Amino acid sequence: MQVKSRQEEFAELYEESFSLVYNYMYSRTLDAALTEDVCAEAYTKAWRNFAKFDPSRAKFSTWVITIARNVLTSHFRVMRDTTPVDDVAESLFATADNDSLLTNDQVEGLLSTLTEEERELVNLRYWQEMSPTQISEITGMNASTVRSKLHRAVEHMRRAMK
Repeated sequence: MQVKSRQEEFAELYEESFSLVYNYMYSRTLDAALTEDVCAEAYTKAWRNFAKFDPSRAKFSTWVITIARNVLTSHFRVMRDTTPVDDVAESLFATADNDSLLTNDQVEGLLSTLTEEERELVNLRYWQEMSPTQISEITGMNASTVRSKLHRAVEHMRRAMK
């Protein structure tokens, strides 16, 4: 039986995870060039720290997404960007009469009242359509904490709409 080298193992994990990581990052940025840069940096960091990867703690794709999230967060912090308005499911922002939706400016205003963490949770839940359990794997939070924070964020935005 042939034992895989570290490089072969990493290459195999890279191939299995790349499309998931890329698609997640693209949905956050909506910018192919930025997504490619973030993914390149994330996988470079993953390779440098591959000896620290523990498959019993998380899947490789979850580990790399966490690294990519941190790279993207650093980028947004430097650029002082916020989560794009389009990154949130429209149904979340239906007005009370449910006949019309808020304008992009109104949604942007609501999102700006949230913390960076809350915006990310809203993005993962409503744009990425991830479950609280999946979000907890990416963020390192307990799933019940994710649910509580999402509930508070949505309630905060609903109160701000009144």
